Amino acid sequence: MTEKAHTWRFRRIGGMDQVVLQTSADIEALAELDPKLWVVLAMPTTQNRCSDALKLLDIDHDGKVKTAEILGAIEKLKAAFTSLDVLFSENASIKQEFIKDKSLNNACKIAAQIAGSNIDEIDLDIVNKAIELFNTQLWNGDGVIVIESTDEPEVKEYIAALIAGGYCTQDSSGNMGVDLASIEAFKKEAQDFLSWIEIGEALKKELPFTDLDTALAAYKSVATIVDDYFQKCALLGLTGKPDALNALMVKITEALSSAPENNREALRILPLSIPQIDGFLDIHGPFNPFYEPQARAFFGIASAAYELDSKLERESWKRIVDDMEKYETWLAAKPVGRAQSIPPVRLKEMIQDSSLNKLLLLIEKDLQEAPRAEALQQLHDLLIIKRDFLKILRNFVTMDDFYATRKSIFQSGRLFLDGREFELCLDVNNPNAHPSLVSLSNMYLVYCDIFRTSGEKRTIIAGITAGEADGIYIGRNGIYIDDEGANWNATITRVLIQPISIREAFFSPYRWLARTIESLIVKRASTTESERQNQMKSAAEKTLEAPIEGPQVNSQAVAKKIDVGTVAAIGVALGSIGAMITSILSLFIGLGVWMPLGIALVFLLISGPSMILAAIKLRKRDLSPILNAEGWAVNGHLLLNIIFGSSLSHLATLPSNSVRTLNDPYAPKRKPWVLYLLILLIILAIAAWLLGWIEPIIDFFRK
Repeated sequence: MTEKAHTWRFRRIGGMDQVVLQTSADIEALAELDPKLWVVLAMPTTQNRCSDALKLLDIDHDGKVKTAEILGAIEKLKAAFTSLDVLFSENASIKQEFIKDKSLNNACKIAAQIAGSNIDEIDLDIVNKAIELFNTQLWNGDGVIVIESTDEPEVKEYIAALIAGGYCTQDSSGNMGVDLASIEAFKKEAQDFLSWIEIGEALKKELPFTDLDTALAAYKSVATIVDDYFQKCALLGLTGKPDALNALMVKITEALSSAPENNREALRILPLSIPQIDGFLDIHGPFNPFYEPQARAFFGIASAAYELDSKLERESWKRIVDDMEKYETWLAAKPVGRAQSIPPVRLKEMIQDSSLNKLLLLIEKDLQEAPRAEALQQLHDLLIIKRDFLKILRNFVTMDDFYATRKSIFQSGRLFLDGREFELCLDVNNPNAHPSLVSLSNMYLVYCDIFRTSGEKRTIIAGITAGEADGIYIGRNGIYIDDEGANWNATITRVLIQPISIREAFFSPYRWLARTIESLIVKRASTTESERQNQMKSAAEKTLEAPIEGPQVNSQAVAKKIDVGTVAAIGVALGSIGAMITSILSLFIGLGVWMPLGIALVFLLISGPSMILAAIKLRKRDLSPILNAEGWAVNGHLLLNIIFGSSLSHLATLPSNSVRTLNDPYAPKRKPWVLYLLILLIILAIAAWLLGWIEPIIDFFRK
């Protein structure tokens, strides 16, 4: 008989169907849920919350927790606990009666015994205390032997020698000690180094030099030039003609006649000695002054070692070359390791020392406690996962923490800026991926560099989902408070502009018009002021530079007469304006009781396009592109509608029980605008009457 399929409950939130996790049966059946219905397929372990648990769940250590790892953790939790109902407590404690695994039950007993606590209920603090006390013991199961682990002086000395040679690791207690890997590395490197020394000793007996290092250094200084000499001798012997040296003699003559500053370069290109057809090199004969010091030094060593006469033949030189290359090859084969820091005699003693076997026995004894240490560590890890696993599911399978409490794993703190508090703040760990993705979110975003006086620096991104955008600009400072309550200085470094609200979209055309007019007025005033200053400067210069003349006849500047055409143009313009105003007034007056609707329609025609565009974008606000930029694999859309978006940004409001005094002593004095408006209306009415604009309106109403 087939098992009955689990009954799932879903709810529509954030633009997608999300499963409801209310019981342990829901968690146990997650393996049956289609992964396409999970909100997230992969979550980075670098989150502000639950990071310890996420790292424990990351089995393949790739920096991300995936669906398979979540399902694997569920199976482990089912094997560890009698029921997954214990996950809903969301704490790091467990009663022994709820533990099904025998090894974990034993770990609870060990922890209670070491920490001296009640065994009925174990929490993370008790386990941490037990691990800390267990690690301070000499036998703590980590396989590391410290000097204090033995009372034998020889073994103590042996451990100290290994530690001094760098063959050591840190014990769980924090002290340096020796483990099996350190000993194996020591044995291998010591054997390699001693074998290399033995080969060198045999080679030194074979070679005739008493001081091979000095001989090798001298050989390297002349090897190339001596090889060159014998090659030239071979070529000369090939020609069989001594006059083939004529060109060489010309170069020698040039060197003899060259200036002192050029003499060195001229000598460098000449051979060690004049090549001979017979192919011999007279080691006591004249040498090129450029190479003579090195050649005399080497042949002084080589003649005694090889019992050379005054003439060196090519075969003798080849024997010297072979011997030197053997020694050089041996030097190049010197093993790299820390064993070189220990004298060879001491190395041989340590390899054969009985203390080495005693040390291996001590390591074996310490490792006998490894199962207890491992059980304590497993219990520690299990309690961390138990505490955070349900929260991880509410940010992985569903997004309940974000949509229900606005306290998701990815939220890193709160940004206070421009009289507002922004809750939707995320750390930016992958800035290179943001430019191509975050623009798809349709959200108004600001990037801030945050820093503390201690030198810590980070970058965050914050979503602006309520209020106005006028006070948001690059360089503005604010305060950021992280999840731990620490305060950071924040400075806006980048702004991604998108609609914030429909209300802001309604006023945006008028704000744009006001800014445009203000800009034009400022520009015009600045231009006029500049022209006036230039005119005054020009007049002052002319006055100062004008020649002094006798008394001049007083004359008055003849006033420029106004052209008749100008008067006519002004009249036509005023008439057109008047006609336009009359038409608009007639249109609105003709609406009668529908006049308010007409006014509203005008405003709608102006602000409507901005509001429609804002409504479309606000409806498509999506958090998933931002999370994907940070390495998440979000399975669908995480929409932020207008209502939910407004809850993520808090505007400054006065407390409900506040008393507000409206008498501002620094407020500008009020002007009688109502009186000014009334006078203006009277003047307009008189002008309209004189111009005959009133009569058509009266006739219209009479009809």
